[in-house]
Amino acid sequence: MAELLTEKIIIEALEADGVSQKIDNSAILELIQEKNNSNLDITRSWAEGDEDLLLYFQTTADSYELYICTNSHNGNLDFERDVFYYLDHGHFCETIKEVLITGGNVWCDPSLWDDIEAEFYYTLEDWYDYDYFNDKKSEMKERLLSTGNYKI
Repeated sequence: MAELLTEKIIIEALEADGVSQKIDNSAILELIQEKNNSNLDITRSWAEGDEDLLLYFQTTADSYELYICTNSHNGNLDFERDVFYYLDHGHFCETIKEVLITGGNVWCDPSLWDDIEAEFYYTLEDWYDYDYFNDKKSEMKERLLSTGNYKI
């Protein structure tokens, strides 16, 4: 007779497969980078030239700082899309995450990274908990049900 499949059983099966319910932020970033062959560079003083996303700030002639989030390496910025008067933490963090998840490489100015790092890791936690881990739970649920040993 089939056993009732509970969330606890699903999570234990995931743990046995090496998928933890809670992991630290650096492990989430490593998971994304390894799974998608992507890279987040936050240490170099300037981009290498082949990144899919660049994040940095630029000072204007009258000493205002503008924040740039672009895929343009040649300086051809779309001011309506790429240039921000204020540092838009949420947009920048979501954009970095999406580029990494789709296999892209990101360069972020180390000075700018200091301002968005905490929110970025919160964004990763949110992605892991609500997207990645839930998807893994659904896959494991189907896998366990297909064995015939469990029922819902």
